[in-house]
Amino acid sequence: MTGQTTLAAGLSERDRLAFERDGFLLLEGALPPDRIELLTTAVDRVWWRHLGEAGEALHLLAFLGEDEAFLELLDWPVTFPIVCDLLGWNIFMYHCHLDVHPPVSGDGPTTWGWHQDGGRQNVDLDAHPRPRLSVKVAYFLSDVSEARRGNTLIIPGSHRWDVLPRPEDGLTNPEGVVPILARPGDALVFDRRLWHSRSANCSGITRKALFYAYTYRWIRPRDNMPIDPTWVDRLTPARRQLLGAATGAIGYWLPSDDDVPLRGTI
Repeated sequence: MTGQTTLAAGLSERDRLAFERDGFLLLEGALPPDRIELLTTAVDRVWWRHLGEAGEALHLLAFLGEDEAFLELLDWPVTFPIVCDLLGWNIFMYHCHLDVHPPVSGDGPTTWGWHQDGGRQNVDLDAHPRPRLSVKVAYFLSDVSEARRGNTLIIPGSHRWDVLPRPEDGLTNPEGVVPILARPGDALVFDRRLWHSRSANCSGITRKALFYAYTYRWIRPRDNMPIDPTWVDRLTPARRQLLGAATGAIGYWLPSDDDVPLRGTI
């Protein structure tokens, strides 16, 4: 990796139509084997650092500062051009989380996990359907190519829904649910409005995944993102943009070339 952001290819017309229809795309082999190994090792270090020998599940927000390896995915050349195709150049990564979920006993969820991303955006905005505003990329590091491995569950086309009716028992999955069956290195790109949930991991493997969410620079960050300043100094201008850098407050609204180096690459 040179660290240079290049946007040589984005969505094909077929994939664009599929994304607009379904609200997601699954990209096979987005990460090569050596990158999967590097990131898995980094995830394991983070897991140990936070939980030691406990072996419990970890849902860690703002994880980029935990290991420099995670910064490489900010503008990963397989996925990032698609994000830019969908959102444009005036964007940054406003939210991320690292997930490690070991096997659990039982056959199903104990809480209702279905949601749209966006938080207050789903309450404060008076529009139907609500605007896209952000796109998320999930990188799977473990083999979730079979069901019951903590798979992400989605409902294709539900990004056009403002409401998802909850069943009377508060647990049963809604109709039309599809599990994302992904191999190590596959990536899921999805509209933040897509109704989704994680399922229980009833397998013999530990499910590991990294999530990066992008939105417009004039939207406030979801997470506090502490990054070692010496790491930031070594980043490309495009990656500094993606971490929220700007020359001043107005740079998020009327950005100069110094604010948005990505503008010249799209």
